[in-house]
Amino acid sequence: KMNISTLNMAAVDVVGDESTFIQTIDKKIFNVGRDLSSSGGTGADVLRKVPSVDVDIDGVISIAGDANVTILVDGKRSGRTGSGRRGEIENIAASMIEKVEVITNPSAKYDPDGVGGIINIVMKRGALDGFNGNISAMQGDYKQQNLNGNVNFRTDKLNLFTSMNYRTGDRVGDGLRDFQYDYYDTNKTTAYLYQNTHRTSTPNNLGFRVGGDYYPSTNKTVGYTLDISEHKELEQNEIDYVINTFNPSMEGLMLMDENDNGYHIDHVLSYENKFDSKEQLLKAYASLAHEIDDVFETGTMQSQEGFDRKSSDSSWTLEDNTNMTMAVDYENEYGEKLGIETGLKFSIRNFGEDLNYLEGKYDNDYEEDIYAAYLVTKYDLTDRFGLKLGARFEQVETKANLSGPTSHDSTNIITKIFDQAISESPFDNPYKKVYPSAFLLYKLTERQSMQFGYSKKVNRPNRRTLSPFPNNTQDISRLRNGNPYLRPEYSDVMELSFSSNSRKLNLNLSSSYKNTSDVIMWWDRDYVTFDSTMYEILTAGNAESSESMNFSGNIMYRPMPLASLMIWGYSWNSKISDRGEADFNGNSRGMGFGGRLTLNIPTIARIELSGNGRGKMKITTGTIPSNYRINLGIQKSFLKNKLSVTLKVNDLFDTGKFIIDTSTDVTNSITQETYTQLMYAERQRQKRNTSIVLNYNFGKQQKKKWGRGNFSGRSGGMGGGGMDMDY
Repeated sequence: KMNISTLNMAAVDVVGDESTFIQTIDKKIFNVGRDLSSSGGTGADVLRKVPSVDVDIDGVISIAGDANVTILVDGKRSGRTGSGRRGEIENIAASMIEKVEVITNPSAKYDPDGVGGIINIVMKRGALDGFNGNISAMQGDYKQQNLNGNVNFRTDKLNLFTSMNYRTGDRVGDGLRDFQYDYYDTNKTTAYLYQNTHRTSTPNNLGFRVGGDYYPSTNKTVGYTLDISEHKELEQNEIDYVINTFNPSMEGLMLMDENDNGYHIDHVLSYENKFDSKEQLLKAYASLAHEIDDVFETGTMQSQEGFDRKSSDSSWTLEDNTNMTMAVDYENEYGEKLGIETGLKFSIRNFGEDLNYLEGKYDNDYEEDIYAAYLVTKYDLTDRFGLKLGARFEQVETKANLSGPTSHDSTNIITKIFDQAISESPFDNPYKKVYPSAFLLYKLTERQSMQFGYSKKVNRPNRRTLSPFPNNTQDISRLRNGNPYLRPEYSDVMELSFSSNSRKLNLNLSSSYKNTSDVIMWWDRDYVTFDSTMYEILTAGNAESSESMNFSGNIMYRPMPLASLMIWGYSWNSKISDRGEADFNGNSRGMGFGGRLTLNIPTIARIELSGNGRGKMKITTGTIPSNYRINLGIQKSFLKNKLSVTLKVNDLFDTGKFIIDTSTDVTNSITQETYTQLMYAERQRQKRNTSIVLNYNFGKQQKKKWGRGNFSGRSGGMGGGGMDMDY
């Protein structure tokens, strides 16, 4: 016979982790908090750990091989990611990120920008009860340092939060470019250009974020966020070059420095009302962002033949950009089967660029205004089968105006390009478009589902792609500028996906087909003659059409609570067609892969081994060899898990290098000469580096028992950045 006895216990420790990766029917959610390799890093380090997402060494983001991706912060564009649609995610500290949401085929409820999909970076807003926070510091190779902290105070009526981040350190890399030009129809045989580059980039970035949420009742939330950041970055390039253009060859040294200083400030006011109902939800926000970017470029050229250039040929560019957005969304459900979503959104963007070159001032003013309205209806035909139909209407007004000195003769090829662009200004391109979407969902079982989706998307040319001013005024050996006559490219996207979830195994597979018209390409060659010398200018143009197929899949396996393995892969195959431009035609294909193994050994350490890379890529003009990166993180906790020490090794085998090898047949539009351009290039932005990160948590590390969540407990919230898409 057994008797009942009482045991008094002070506490019970439950060892385990929140799920790092969550796959819902409509999106992928990646929780950042426990990711070791991102600790002390940037937004780029975070995104490299997200299945099917890749960030190359230049910061270009892609989903399953498609780089037409829209980056959002808390559900909207932010100055932290730059004015462009793709953004500069290295301006975001990993410590300030709560989670990342990825949706590859959003409905008409969302902006149609981004054929490849949307990546929403959700910033920390504070979800713990009472007063709490953390502070961390990183020290690493190449003078890398990072100091950041987050503080939060939360009650039933109020939630206040703030965060700060400072980052500096050298990014050291090397590169080379080898161009060979083979002529066949003249007595000339071969010309070549060779450049060997050593590059050092040193950022000094400071960011500050403060805000709060007020809960006047259990169903209403009013929020405000102020986001300020300042960046100062010096990039130094030392280039050994050899140029042979049938005249006496030139050999020498080119030194180029670029100082990029700026700041951004972003105000966001949000409101949410759930009407004491599970059926209705009203969300609205207004945001005002302003940013300044000040770039000073200088360069000197020393050649053995005496063709020198002094540092007085410098340029100074000042960008002043303002972005104002207002949006309201309303959702309601009628009975158990029917629901609607509707809303309005207005975006007014003004971009000003002042460029000073050779004592002349050149202005590029660009304005883009977008007025949008949408309606989405969802209907459950049965308890297993449902559909979601919608449409979005947009009216877009764009205008670009270029100005500068007019009463002078061109002094070099750069000023001639300026003068030619100004003579053709202004450039207007208003357009309107309807973007439909349709989704079908079938639940095979409670844990398995299939979905088919269709949507129409747009890739708008941004101001840099449109600007006819040269991107670089120092290196005239490779001239590149935008095209103000570019048209938006439109895509019809169809996607079929399958999802299976269980306690130990998550499996997700998807396949998509994209048919695109007016494809924006950076392979259009123009030729300009100045002072009896002909220059090749690489610019953007519209190809007629393209077709692409993408496949992606990821598996997450948790054999036990203390271990998890995640593996993902993707592939693509595309064909571009154009009857007018031979350079545009061709096929490209490739594949990417990644994975992460996590082991949590109680009282000893947490170990994480992660990596990602690409297989050999076939592009329209050549090949890109395979590459990969492996990262290692080891974390030890102390003081009842309040203090942790993390050792990180990024790019363990120093293999993070980009290589491209191309061959292109070209016809000079002026001389009608034909030649083959052979190019081989290598580039490495950051060498292998080791760092140590210290992190200390203070205050209560416990969530409230009631589940308000960040803004809407139903949707994940607009203020908290959630992207509510039920299908």
